[in-house]
Amino acid sequence: MKYDPLNSVSGFIAVLKPKGWSSNQLLSKLKWLFKTKKAGHGGTLDPFATGIVPVFFGEATKFSGRFLDSDKEYQAELKLGFESSTGDTEGEITKDNDFVYEQLPDNISEIIQEFEGPQSQTPPIYSALKYKGKPYYQYAREGKSVPIKKRQIIINNINLVSFSKNTLIFDVSCTKGTYIRTLGEDIAKRLGTKGYLTELQRTRIGKTSKEDAYAIEDIETIDFDKRVKLLTSIEKMLQISLLELDSNQMQQILNGQLIELTSIPGEYALMNKKKFLGIGQSDGNFVKPIRLIKMK
Repeated sequence: MKYDPLNSVSGFIAVLKPKGWSSNQLLSKLKWLFKTKKAGHGGTLDPFATGIVPVFFGEATKFSGRFLDSDKEYQAELKLGFESSTGDTEGEITKDNDFVYEQLPDNISEIIQEFEGPQSQTPPIYSALKYKGKPYYQYAREGKSVPIKKRQIIINNINLVSFSKNTLIFDVSCTKGTYIRTLGEDIAKRLGTKGYLTELQRTRIGKTSKEDAYAIEDIETIDFDKRVKLLTSIEKMLQISLLELDSNQMQQILNGQLIELTSIPGEYALMNKKKFLGIGQSDGNFVKPIRLIKMK
């Protein structure tokens, strides 16, 4: 992939966030590794969590919203009989003195699967969502209560992986905006106790799985030229059909005009001589530009 050290590299890479790092710390590290200032990520993970964080460089940042809107998959470890002020290992832990392991229901797997489907979820107070321009977690740290609006989410699929003593592990596929910390607390409540997440790993975002992602140390230990070759080009990242334009059609599109071109209706990655131009929308007879990159 061509790059200019004086400008931003362009492309996409899926990275495995280490435990204890914030998503912004990860992004800062990758900016340094790829020698660029223009970068963004497509989905925040809490510091205690691990797993996939999609990272975008240069013009690819214009399309990061597509990953933010994607469904996601996680594997979570839930500890029963205790409560955390943050819903995870970062908070103050208190014991549920009423918890009796022997009184847990026998059909835990079936109870967990009852969470599948559309539902309302109340985000945790320790979250980056904002009220009057300030994150919820700041109000929480100040001991102030603020109104928290419920969100509509969908749990596509949820399954019990294992259960031992007072710890259960479950896999979940869900829509954007779902808080797995809150889901864990809700599961514990349904089981008659309290609980908090001790582990959380994001295993998939959209069509990108953890097998497609790179560990920081794998990126760090190779030369810069090889790092750049790890990046996926924008048109491949989008995973939509390509549409080749001739020079005249390219100029029309870059001027924001419709072009007459028979094609199957839908979205396309617009190309000219293997160069990505942006995204276009076809109605079958005409193609209009939706989002274009900055041409050098």
